[in-house]
Amino acid sequence: MSNEEKIVFLYRVGHIPQEIVDHALNTVPNGYTLTFSPEEHSDEERRTLVADADHLICYGRGFDDFDVLKKAKIFQVLSAGFDRFDIPAFTRAGIPICNNGGANAPTVAEHAIMLMLSVFKKLPIHHNGLHNGEWIGHRHGLEMRELRSKQVGIVGFGHIGQQVARIANGFLATVAFFDPLEISQSVKDEYKASQMDLKELLKTSDVITVHTPLNDATRGMMNKEAFSQMKNSAIFISTARGSVTVEADLINALDTGQIAGAGLDVFEEEPTPNNNKLFNRDNVVVTPHMAGTTIDTSYRRIAFAFENIQRVSRGEKPLAVINTDFQN
Repeated sequence: MSNEEKIVFLYRVGHIPQEIVDHALNTVPNGYTLTFSPEEHSDEERRTLVADADHLICYGRGFDDFDVLKKAKIFQVLSAGFDRFDIPAFTRAGIPICNNGGANAPTVAEHAIMLMLSVFKKLPIHHNGLHNGEWIGHRHGLEMRELRSKQVGIVGFGHIGQQVARIANGFLATVAFFDPLEISQSVKDEYKASQMDLKELLKTSDVITVHTPLNDATRGMMNKEAFSQMKNSAIFISTARGSVTVEADLINALDTGQIAGAGLDVFEEEPTPNNNKLFNRDNVVVTPHMAGTTIDTSYRRIAFAFENIQRVSRGEKPLAVINTDFQN
């Protein structure tokens, strides 16, 4: 009889390409078995696997099989966000739920900077112009801006926000941030960043980029009032969760010239409708919620998950615990 511990990987098809499945199977630590349970599995098959799992990994789907969660020592999420999970239920079940510990932070931060540059340089109009056979040249030169010397205002200064700050420093931008937690001076010094209250950040920044989790405090925080406090020349970037922003208020801010542009990877409804009023604007760059998706970050997510599982097996506390009231 095998003494190997069982890892069950719950995932939504389309979120985990076969190459990553193969990579996970090839790198599973010694002493463990790994079984994948795609969403096509029947409820009975999935629940049987969950009931027998020593450890669970999840990506791209929710979880409500608490009644059969008997053996699991950790519920490891591969995403940074955790808004689709019932966190108190994991605490009641005695299971730590952990996110990816910033494994996707570098690629999301790069994407946020890319969106800033794309909006400032009017990438949509130039890209589409060439594809439509039009050489626009310098026609919009006086409407474009550099990131250098601008204030990048970061809403949420966790793993991703800090990586945005690091890259923005490389562009010689000024970095400021809002976070409900008081950030230590050593961290502020490391990232050359000033902490402000949200109103001051909105009022003084040339770029507002959002990197908060979605929760009761952040849902709809970027709304009409927030946009009204921004500079008319400022741009808005979001790679967080779509529901942090009130889309109708953002559209109104763009329509009225309250802000100068936006770069978005996330939407209130996903997939968002083809007739979304944020589309087909020369001052808006959009991508389909893929800021955290690269081969590099996929490997880091898997490596972090396996290391966290091994920590638990050794009797150590896991990293990146979301239900912070959980007592090991």
